[in-house]
Amino acid sequence: MGKLNDSVIKAFGDGLVNSITSHLIECSQKMKFDSIATGELLEGKENIITNNLVEKYLNAGSNDIRYILETSETLDDETGRHIGRADIRVFSCNHFKIDSKAYFIIECKLIDGYTTPNKDYIVDGVSRFFVPALNPKYPSYYKRNIMFGYVVKAINIPCNANKIDKLQSSLLADLSAEKFVFVQNENLQHYVYTCKYTSPHIGNIELTHLFLNFTDAIYRK
Repeated sequence: MGKLNDSVIKAFGDGLVNSITSHLIECSQKMKFDSIATGELLEGKENIITNNLVEKYLNAGSNDIRYILETSETLDDETGRHIGRADIRVFSCNHFKIDSKAYFIIECKLIDGYTTPNKDYIVDGVSRFFVPALNPKYPSYYKRNIMFGYVVKAINIPCNANKIDKLQSSLLADLSAEKFVFVQNENLQHYVYTCKYTSPHIGNIELTHLFLNFTDAIYRK
């Protein structure tokens, strides 16, 4: 079977990214519950949260979708150089057999309501899907990917998401970002948004932004 056409890729990607987001929420909530129930709280560090989530929860009972932790750097085919290391790479086993580049990326960042982490979320997170202009650090095979904000302090998540939304226009050079579109929330524990971006070099890409409250599961000295 040859490479799938763009319309099939988009349709497949749209459905799959929603399933991945739901699975992220379900597994994160379970990890929080287990951490609190056992008293084995997590350090408020990005890598520790990500490692626990992938190694103990995301791949449990899943045969068709695989979550790969801290993948090797993305290879630029034209220059032969490695240009970016993704936090989590996600692929459908069946689709991956058709094209080895058919995967999603989940970029994870800590969120605590302060200005610097919000800027880092954009500059060291969102921008990696678009910079450098011709060969971004992170590829977007499906034109869809996921930003995952680990909320580690008790903050108003929608208010902070609005701050991030407003920062995008000033921090993302040579790139058009539409407004965040609210998708869902549950009991103030998680919020999901989507945002469409247009790059003059690589076209249109949509990111799902998931902000999930980890506060009760974080160990504090």
